[in-house]
Amino acid sequence: MKSTCCACLSLALLGACGKDAPDAGLPPATQTGANTGGCLVDGERFIATGTSGTLLSNPIPALSGGFYNDSVYWLSMRCSTPRGIAHVTLYAHAQTAGTYPFNRRVASVGGAMPRFGYGSVSFSNPYEYYVTDARHTGRLVLTYANKNAGISAGTFEFAAVNVRDSTNSIKVTYGRFDSKQ
Repeated sequence: MKSTCCACLSLALLGACGKDAPDAGLPPATQTGANTGGCLVDGERFIATGTSGTLLSNPIPALSGGFYNDSVYWLSMRCSTPRGIAHVTLYAHAQTAGTYPFNRRVASVGGAMPRFGYGSVSFSNPYEYYVTDARHTGRLVLTYANKNAGISAGTFEFAAVNVRDSTNSIKVTYGRFDSKQ
């Protein structure tokens, strides 16, 4: 009986080893200004992608943002998804490496910058917008912040609620980025 249990446990562990890690397929976590990023949104892989542009339009970068003024950090990742173009946006009052919470409601203040951090996800088809609040929280961890070189890298995770339907929420996990302004 004991050897049967050990054999079953061994088979179960071997089977688990063959599965992909949850963050498999996401860009590696680097700190070189590689302009890469990605995350899982409700388990679906989102990889930051840009466009090369056309004769009539400029290229659209996969990542935009970075250090702004003396107290703000923001980052937007553009991703192509089955739900259209998605933007994952991170915002914090940050200029140095550290952990910054997303835990308050973002009020619309007519162009003024909020005094706290948030994470959001928007989809273009159909248009949907999700944002963190006091109940749907998360964090940004800036693992590298070199304002002079314009390079930032980090990880993030958060839950966000649909601004039009508070019964609809999403979960962003395994987020990472390596950006050069």
